[in-house]
Amino acid sequence: MIDLSALRRRGRGQPEVIILSLIDIMMVLLIFLLSTASSVRETGLELERPYAETGAQLDPEAVLLGVGAEGELSLEGRRVDRLSLRGVLEERLARRPDLGVVLVADRRTPAGLLVEVMDQARLAGARRVALAARKEAP
Repeated sequence: MIDLSALRRRGRGQPEVIILSLIDIMMVLLIFLLSTASSVRETGLELERPYAETGAQLDPEAVLLGVGAEGELSLEGRRVDRLSLRGVLEERLARRPDLGVVLVADRRTPAGLLVEVMDQARLAGARRVALAARKEAP
């Protein structure tokens, strides 16, 4: 039988939790969450964006508006129909009128639909409307 009181008298004291290994685990989790969170803030639609060799960096605070090939719309992850798009954008831009709107469209989206959505964004008060593309070649 082990005499615990004898162990304490020898200076070993109370058992301790080693914090260093817990910090390592937390750092790995933090890195994983940060790397996946950057891809989460998309449109909420399955899109195959077109490619472009030129272009500017996406404004991180811009309103993301997804436009699917079949005409489905998604505003920052929430599905929106065409009739309520202008009203929803007006509400969003009323809080921050300086925000731009970035259309993240599928490469198969008809040009007429893109023009219609861009027009609705401008009518809602967006000063800057842009179209997102990928820089990497296929």
